[in-house]
Amino acid sequence: MPQTTLEIFDEQRITYKGKNPDLNINCVKEDEEGITIDLKINLTRHNFDNDCDVFFQSYDNRGAGTQPKNLGKIKELNEEGDNVFQYNIPNIKKEDAKFRITVSKIGKFKDKKVIRLIGKAEIPGFDDESDKSKQKINSLLPTKEMEIGTPFNVDMSPNRLPYLVLKKGCNIKSKLDSNSDPVQKSLIYTSAIRSLIETYLTDHRYEDCIYKKQWFELISKKIGDPIDEFPSSYVSLDEGRAVIENSCKNWIEQVTETMVSNLIDQNGKRLIDKHREANFKTSEITYGEEEG
Repeated sequence: MPQTTLEIFDEQRITYKGKNPDLNINCVKEDEEGITIDLKINLTRHNFDNDCDVFFQSYDNRGAGTQPKNLGKIKELNEEGDNVFQYNIPNIKKEDAKFRITVSKIGKFKDKKVIRLIGKAEIPGFDDESDKSKQKINSLLPTKEMEIGTPFNVDMSPNRLPYLVLKKGCNIKSKLDSNSDPVQKSLIYTSAIRSLIETYLTDHRYEDCIYKKQWFELISKKIGDPIDEFPSSYVSLDEGRAVIENSCKNWIEQVTETMVSNLIDQNGKRLIDKHREANFKTSEITYGEEEG
């Protein structure tokens, strides 16, 4: 007999953040094949019937979901209290992952067998505050390692935090995060920030992007110009031909120079000053070796 899912409106809210949440989801591993997550869930504070089923589902920001996983009956889960599950989710990036928890009970509606949803939580992504593999949450361009063909690239999508992706196995991320190689850091961030700004000014999909807004607010603060005076486009049309606006190109270079040069480490030292010092040290070492 076919089943019908009936969603009622007095369903109980399952919490995933705040004080003593019902569940926590942490990303413990990410690679080119997908992610591995830990799910911790405790529903004992709710009055769900013992025969209710609890399901967990992951999906991406385009809505493509995996097959829901049955975590068990409420009776079984409540006997344990804190229940911990680990799942491998293939073909998804950490920043694109979303999750859904549902509690359902089989019942009848007009003599038909139905599944009533009596509890639900929609989790829009990972809580970086408690994530065991958390990245730099205060950054508008956090770093992460992946298997890519180039030393680095900028991974961007509308209304999603941009990422500076660094080639795995080359020790680039460690050096950038520890500020131990200012020359490499200044070169990478110069290219990355230039690419990011060019994308925001050329791709119409970012017109209403919340992270474009945050980046432009930061740029405005750094260079001292209001956002409404920023260039509106990087490219214009001249007799049907796409032409790069020189004024916009110069503005991007100015912004990139300001943003990269003024990156500050934990000791208050500017990146450009560290770059300069490192280059002088390299020159001294090379000169000494030649003399010897």
